[in-house]
Amino acid sequence: MKKTYKCSNIKFCMDDENQRRTWEYLQSLSRRDGSYGKVLSDAFVAVLDRETQIRADDEMDSRLELAEQEFGKLAELLDRILEQKFHKMTQEMQEVFAEQISRGFNEYVPEYHSGMNVSADKADTDGMEQMQEAELSEDMMAFAFAVGE
Repeated sequence: MKKTYKCSNIKFCMDDENQRRTWEYLQSLSRRDGSYGKVLSDAFVAVLDRETQIRADDEMDSRLELAEQEFGKLAELLDRILEQKFHKMTQEMQEVFAEQISRGFNEYVPEYHSGMNVSADKADTDGMEQMQEAELSEDMMAFAFAVGE
């Protein structure tokens, strides 16, 4: 296969530092380093590929930044949702506990109320006992006198 070559005339301005250094480098090349075209094309391609890679890296960095921002927003949203769920669950648990406590009290409250009724009955009984005590003391006195005679 035959290689096709195209010729280009390149002039280097010796007053420009970069152009002068490039010309000096090209002049220092030997045959085993390759032709001017090969050296220049390798240099151009390396620079262009590096620029392309830099642009791709910058694009990837910007995508990563966007992804991080989106992740941050998602994390905030999840935090809010979890906080709401936690608050709702806390309220439901409070309601369940209040209901259980109420049931527990209801089991013991009738005894307490009946205890109050017993207390009222006891107060009535105490009053009757006081009356009975008065009667008993009279009976005891009468007995004592009877025994003493």
